[in-house]
Amino acid sequence: MRTINCQRERGIALLLSILCLLLLTAIAAGMMYLSATETAINGNFKSEESAYFAARAGVEEVRDRILPANANTINASLPTALPSGAGGVLYVLNGVSAANITDSTSPYFDDELCHDFKAIGSWSESTTNNQRCATLPSGSTWYTCVPAPCTSSNSAYATAAFPLEYKWVRLTLKSNNSTNYPVNGNSGDTFPVCWNGTQEKETTGGPLPVTTQCANLKPVATPVYLVTALAVMPNRGKRVVQQEIAETPTGVLPGGLFATGSGCSALNVQGNAQTGSYNSSSGTFNSATGTYSNQVSSGGDVGSNGNIYLGGSSAAVNGQISTPLAATVGSCPGNGITKSGGATYTTATGNAPVYIAPVPPAPNPLPPQTSVTEQDVTLPAGAYGNVTVKGTVTLTGGTDVNHPAVYAINSLTFNGNATLNITGPVVINLAGQNLSPAGSAVLDMSGGSFANTSGLASDFVVNYGGSNPMTIIGGNDAFAVFNAPNSALTFKGNSNFYGQAIGSTIDLQGNGTFYWDKALVTPPPYISPLYEISLRELSY
Repeated sequence: MRTINCQRERGIALLLSILCLLLLTAIAAGMMYLSATETAINGNFKSEESAYFAARAGVEEVRDRILPANANTINASLPTALPSGAGGVLYVLNGVSAANITDSTSPYFDDELCHDFKAIGSWSESTTNNQRCATLPSGSTWYTCVPAPCTSSNSAYATAAFPLEYKWVRLTLKSNNSTNYPVNGNSGDTFPVCWNGTQEKETTGGPLPVTTQCANLKPVATPVYLVTALAVMPNRGKRVVQQEIAETPTGVLPGGLFATGSGCSALNVQGNAQTGSYNSSSGTFNSATGTYSNQVSSGGDVGSNGNIYLGGSSAAVNGQISTPLAATVGSCPGNGITKSGGATYTTATGNAPVYIAPVPPAPNPLPPQTSVTEQDVTLPAGAYGNVTVKGTVTLTGGTDVNHPAVYAINSLTFNGNATLNITGPVVINLAGQNLSPAGSAVLDMSGGSFANTSGLASDFVVNYGGSNPMTIIGGNDAFAVFNAPNSALTFKGNSNFYGQAIGSTIDLQGNGTFYWDKALVTPPPYISPLYEISLRELSY
């Protein structure tokens, strides 16, 4: 038998092995490259997201620091006019200085300003969309920092153990053409912009402060602030975020007693109850008598978004009545005022604009719902459940009206002739969670009274945004502000009340007089966080 040898096929196995090895090497190299690329993509994405949320944190820090109650408030330094060569631009710095912001070669250069304001003083620059600004106004008079100087960080959290990576936040008033979409449709107008609670409106300009220009609009409005933040990560990942914020306008409170309800007898003044007024900011308080030197039986204005009922032999509104209904006396519906007996009032304004009262937010965090009895103790500021007060309970006040002691309480009940003493600026934020039975009073003073010996109604403020009712009994020093626009308020007793009250309905009974503190007519600005009108990311 003949055997055939294929000499030319020798070594083919080695060649195939080498080819397979090369193929495996290529696959491994590709996998390594793909893994490195994916890691880089993930890293870049993480950096970009971190920068975005760092910039968001920057605008939220400034939004919070506008509030006067913030320990690091910038309220006193807010711009009052649009940017000019003399100021109007406020920076909050975090790890950078003004030199970094104004240096066009720096990664922290403010290359967005010319898109919001094309001219500041003698400087101007017009740049197409999505193109970075190349210059800034010269000198240092057009901007300020808070706290000064602008040579170091002034963020409240710049020295934290792990500070966020935003570098600066710029705060200005908004102009009509600060964005690509002018408020009035005309990009040539550069007047300030205001917020009326529904939409932005341009003012007509002029020498008056912007807050006054906005207040003169109909409906009443508030200035819009433009807040811009830059965040830059260590790998130079960069994000710019811009927010438009404004205080929710409330208009002017028509009276010291105001019912937000629109029904019949929304405000009810009965018996021998009367109204008057005083001004704690200009009058002198007599602690011996518990009265003010300018306390008078006039100016005790009241109002409602519905009908006002006056009943009794000597009930009297010694001031103006405000109602969106006709200022006529007769049955309800159909008339703004209903009277019986010998009740009187001074004047009345009909067809008044409906007053939209701001609703206090729920306490955050919410207080517990456990029941507790407090008797003859001093309570520090904090969170409490369903509290029953017996004996004499004292609430320790804060340092001033902008830094009060804050108590978050689910419900508050007085029992056994209890007395609640207020020894300084105190704010009680009521929650009213899951009260049993449903519809129970969130505040019931029937079993006692309260005393605010400072003589300042602004030193004792009760806020409640829910709908459970309140029963209020005064004492010798009944100075307080009750801000509960969704709650039915009932005032009882024979003592006088001093301050201001807002409820869905108000029932004023007894033989006392409610004196409106005219110093409370203009509330302190920015009690609640400013409303976010818009938020956008900028591609510069």
